Amino acid sequence: MRVIEAGEIAAGVDLADFKRSIHFQSEDAGDDAAPQLALESAEATVATATGRPLTPRRVEFVVTRSAWRRWWFPVLPVQELVGLALDDGAGGWVDQPLAGVWVQQAHDEPQLVLGNAWAGHAVHSELLRVQANVGGADAPTAKRLRQAIFLLAKEWLEAGISIENEDVPRMSFGVRMLMKQARYRRPCEVA
Repeated sequence: MRVIEAGEIAAGVDLADFKRSIHFQSEDAGDDAAPQLALESAEATVATATGRPLTPRRVEFVVTRSAWRRWWFPVLPVQELVGLALDDGAGGWVDQPLAGVWVQQAHDEPQLVLGNAWAGHAVHSELLRVQANVGGADAPTAKRLRQAIFLLAKEWLEAGISIENEDVPRMSFGVRMLMKQARYRRPCEVA
């Protein structure tokens, strides 16, 4: 999965809310760089680990095309299918119409379904580029994800994690369990 969002992706958690929740105290009231970086990094980590981004974003998948008619997205939920393209064999892509293609069970087990008109496409190309708008967790899941993000960011902030620091501590049991509860695992890849 590659994020192709043209604009800035909105944060799923608020810095002021994070600082309140961990009782963050700083000598310099305007020093938000470290907590902001920890929070952004934690949100990206949790979204990747769970397959459930808190906020919507446009993404792209390159899928090996064979005789399958159904492909399960590795992320949840899928808000909208926005583009399909076939590999032209010369390093480019040929856009395809979305007619006869749809997303089924977008909020439970999102699947790209190719209708009967796509039956012959497998012969001409081995790669299919899928572009979709994904993300935006439901309320109960969003609460667990938010808690995991806050806990992870707090751990990193307290440990003084920096880019130069190679001795990154393991995630706590609480963070791992919260992410495990919210993790999306696709039941199948293709059918």
